[in-house]
Amino acid sequence: MACINCKTHFEGQFCPSCGEKKDIQRITFGSIVENVFSGFVNMDKGLLFNIKNLTLNPQKTILQYINGKRRYVLSPISYAIITISIYIIITTLLKKTPDQLAESAARLSKLEQLNQYEQMGYKTGGVLIDKIKYFWLIQTIYLSFFSKLFFKRFNFFEHLAINSFIVGHATIVAIIVKIIFRGEIIVFNFLVFFYMIFLMYKVFAKENNKFETATMASLIVLFSYLLFMGLPFAIANYI
Repeated sequence: MACINCKTHFEGQFCPSCGEKKDIQRITFGSIVENVFSGFVNMDKGLLFNIKNLTLNPQKTILQYINGKRRYVLSPISYAIITISIYIIITTLLKKTPDQLAESAARLSKLEQLNQYEQMGYKTGGVLIDKIKYFWLIQTIYLSFFSKLFFKRFNFFEHLAINSFIVGHATIVAIIVKIIFRGEIIVFNFLVFFYMIFLMYKVFAKENNKFETATMASLIVLFSYLLFMGLPFAIANYI
């Protein structure tokens, strides 16, 4: 038969050129639900494939993707977007604990004791801390800038893919921390940053430069975090 997608003539169940199935089923409500559900629970591809393989063997998974083995892997940008979206939903659904409410009241009391300019800076910082999670994906750009600067092995867009995997998978840790400990915003979960350093170290480490790689990975995460938090704060205060 001729492939409905690329018109290649073939025998068997799948097109050897593009991988399209021989038998094309009509789209129904059931097929939509099945495809969405399988994309989340299938351990052999998609979201759970990424979670499983990035946890067990991050270096192999990421480097194989960069080198072209991408068939069953959820793309890094999609992975980061999905995990960040899940994090935002969870932080929205989880109510503040009594300790967090008391802390908010203490901040409000402190705010009333400051002068006009100090109040402006304090409010700006509070807004940034509360809303910065919606822009967490931008962190991949800052990470990629510095990782390209320190590790010159790949081009910038390959670094962007690597760091999207890193940010996406570190966000899984943030989700776990949030659920168990009711932790604050993602950028203040130090466990998340240590995990980002660990993932970057695993990707770029070689036998003869482990300490150097760990140091550079730490600096990359630190510099990107300072830029991520400092730049909008500086702009907001300047405006």
